[in-house]
Amino acid sequence: MHIVRYPGKGRFSSEGVVTAWDKNAGDSIENGDYLVQIEASGEWIQLESATEGMLLKVLSGVGCFVRSGDALAIIGPKGADISKVLEKLESKTPVAAAKSSPKPKAKPAVAVQSVQSTQPKKEEVMETPKSTGNPDSVVPILMPQAGQSMEEGTILSWKVKEGDPIEIGQVIMEIETDKATMEVEADAAGRIAKIVSSEGDIVEVKVPVAYLAEEGVDVDAYIASAGGASVPAADKAEAKPVAKSAAPAAQKTPTSVSASGRVKASPAARRAAADKGVDLASIGAGSGPGGRVLSSDVDNADVIPTEIQTHTLTKMRRAIAKNLSYSKQTVPHFYAKTTIDAGLLFSTYRQTKERFKCSVNDFVTRACAKAIRQYPPFRSQYKDTEIVENPAANIGIAVGTDDGLTVPVVLGADRMKLEQLAARTREVVESARNGKLEGMGQGVFTITNLGMFGVEEFSAIINPPESAILAVGAIREGVIVENGAMRPTRLMTVTVSVDHRVIDGVVAAQFLKTLKELLQAPEQLL
Repeated sequence: MHIVRYPGKGRFSSEGVVTAWDKNAGDSIENGDYLVQIEASGEWIQLESATEGMLLKVLSGVGCFVRSGDALAIIGPKGADISKVLEKLESKTPVAAAKSSPKPKAKPAVAVQSVQSTQPKKEEVMETPKSTGNPDSVVPILMPQAGQSMEEGTILSWKVKEGDPIEIGQVIMEIETDKATMEVEADAAGRIAKIVSSEGDIVEVKVPVAYLAEEGVDVDAYIASAGGASVPAADKAEAKPVAKSAAPAAQKTPTSVSASGRVKASPAARRAAADKGVDLASIGAGSGPGGRVLSSDVDNADVIPTEIQTHTLTKMRRAIAKNLSYSKQTVPHFYAKTTIDAGLLFSTYRQTKERFKCSVNDFVTRACAKAIRQYPPFRSQYKDTEIVENPAANIGIAVGTDDGLTVPVVLGADRMKLEQLAARTREVVESARNGKLEGMGQGVFTITNLGMFGVEEFSAIINPPESAILAVGAIREGVIVENGAMRPTRLMTVTVSVDHRVIDGVVAAQFLKTLKELLQAPEQLL
C-alpha cells in the first residue's frame, strides 16, 4: 500500500491547507491522476498520484492544515486491510500529538467547508483514543485560516454545545471572514469539553475557540499550562479600541453586543444597515438568538439620518482596498483590447438558452477556458524568483454584492462542456451573493462583465496573485466594413489586463486573437 504525503519541500511551502479532493474514497487511481488540491502560502498546488490502485481512505479532508510529511490518503489494492497502516499513523494524529505535548501546538482541529469537500464516511472515521483523565489529552479547536489574507474571523453561530460528541467532518460552527460566511467542519472526533469563544466574538486565526476532551478531564488546567486562561479567546485578542461607529453599543442591551464590543448581527442585517445608512448600535437588542440583530430588525428600525454619515470600512471593503491597491502599485499592468463580431455569438446564445439555461458570459467563460489551456502564461503566477504554472483553468467570476465585489471561482473550467459550466457558474455566483465564497484563492484568471449596465468597454485591475483579468463590455448594434461594404451586426469589446512580468505583449495579443476566433465561431464552444 502507498501513503500519499504532503511533500512540503522544494518549491512547495512547508505547510498548507487542503482545498479540494479530485478523487473520492473508492475511486480507481491511475499513475499521474490528479488527487488533491492544496493552498500553500497563496500558491495553488495540485498533487498527482505516483502509483495506481484504489483510493482506500482520505486522511486529510478539505480544510485540513497539513505540514511536510503529513499523510493525505492511502492507495492500495481494492479490499486491502488498512488497519495496520492506520495503527502506525495513529501516533501522528492531532489527538496523539496533543497527548505528547502540554502546549496547544497541534494541527488545527477544524476545517473550512468547500463545495468539493470529500467527507470521510462514518464507518471510516478513526475512533478518538479514550482519555485517561490527563489534561494533556485535551485537543484545541482553532479558528481556521481560510485564505492567506485572513487574519481573524467572527463566530456567527455554534452548531454544537458543551458535552456534545462530534465526528470528523461534522459542521461545528459558522464563521464570517473578511470575504465570506463559511461553515467549519471538525477535523478530529471527540467530545466538546469547553467552548471559550461565544457567538459574535472576533477571534484571530489559529487561536483556540473550543477544546475536545473526555468527561472528567481538567481543561482549565490544560489551558493554564499553555499560558492561557479559560476566558473567550476574543477577549484576549481584542486589545485594540472599538471603532467609533460601534462605540454606542456598549450602552445597549448587553446581549446584543459581543465581548469585543461588536454588535451581534447577521450578514444580511449588516448589508441592510449599510444600504440604509443605519448604525447597528442604534437598534439595540435584536430579535435573534442572544439579542442578535436580524435584517427584519433593520427594516423595522425607525432611524432617519439627519447628519453627514461616516461609515467605518467593513472587513470586506478593507480587504478589497488592500488587494487592489497592492495590485495597482506593484503589478506592472499591460492592456490590450479587441472588438468582436458578436452577431453569430448572440444568435447562437439565444438558440442555446432554449435547450438549457445559459448566458452570453458563459460562452465567454468557455472560450477563455479553452484559450487559457492553450497559453500557459495565463494560468501562471509571479513568485519573486520564479513563475509558477498551474495545471488547470480555474476561472474567477467577478460578482457584485451588497458588501462589495467578490470573486468566486469555477474550478477546472477547461474540463467542462458549456452546459455543465453554465450550471456550475450559477451555483458559485448564487453562493457568493448569499455570502459564501467558493474556490477562494484558487483562481488563475478572472472575468468581469459590466455589459449588463450598458458599459461598452473598460479596463480592470488584476486580482492578485492571478496574472490576468478580462473586462467584457456590452453587446451592441454596430456595423462592420468588409471588402469596402458595410454590414450591420452586433459588436462586443473585450479588454485584457495582464501582469507584464509573466505575460508578454505578444502572448496577450495571441490570447485575444484566439479568444476572438472562438467567440466568432461559437459552435466550437457547445
